[in-house]
Amino acid sequence: MGVMPRRELAALTAAWIVLGISFSTRYMFAGWFAHPLAFAEVFLLTMLVIGTGFLGHELAHKFTAQRYGAWAEFKLWTIGAVMTLLAAAVSQGTFIFAAPGAVYIASRSGYIGDAMDRKASGIISLTGPLVNVAAAGIFALVYITLPAVGVQGIIINGTNFLRWAIFINLWLGAFNMIPFLILDGQKVLTWNKTIWALVTIPLWLATAAVLFL
Repeated sequence: MGVMPRRELAALTAAWIVLGISFSTRYMFAGWFAHPLAFAEVFLLTMLVIGTGFLGHELAHKFTAQRYGAWAEFKLWTIGAVMTLLAAAVSQGTFIFAAPGAVYIASRSGYIGDAMDRKASGIISLTGPLVNVAAAGIFALVYITLPAVGVQGIIINGTNFLRWAIFINLWLGAFNMIPFLILDGQKVLTWNKTIWALVTIPLWLATAAVLFL
């Protein structure tokens, strides 16, 4: 697999920070700037959660593509990063666009859409959201287990960050399964409509349940 290029590390870091800011935006509008220490805790915890969700998602694409013998590198999508920040600011943190960049994949003869079959492309695309599902499941297990041993979890100003971690991972997975343009869902749907539905529908229902219940 080789050593990750510095430009790729820089792109991943920039996208990670963009998402960390965006997912923390609702706390900015809640007046937490008046409490710098509390906001710093929120931001750092959010960055930790984004680290498991976003970085795990993108690296799953990269390593799976490399298993297929393809070239794969994460690149920052500048327009997407700006749209991510704008959507968070305009919605006051209630809607996160979550598309600051993506793993670009190519074989020796061209981009994966032309050089590899639909199944390979679909599997590579599906691995990212599945990592988010797995991460959400782990956070959910901890969220359920801790109260049983007398621990309420990480709570700051009434926000339980285990629950927040579950939501962020579910949202990242659900958003990416939308069958639109460069998102993972488009490639998965093109490959297998049944698998797309079996993953996407429960994922969106779980995301809505965590958000509204």
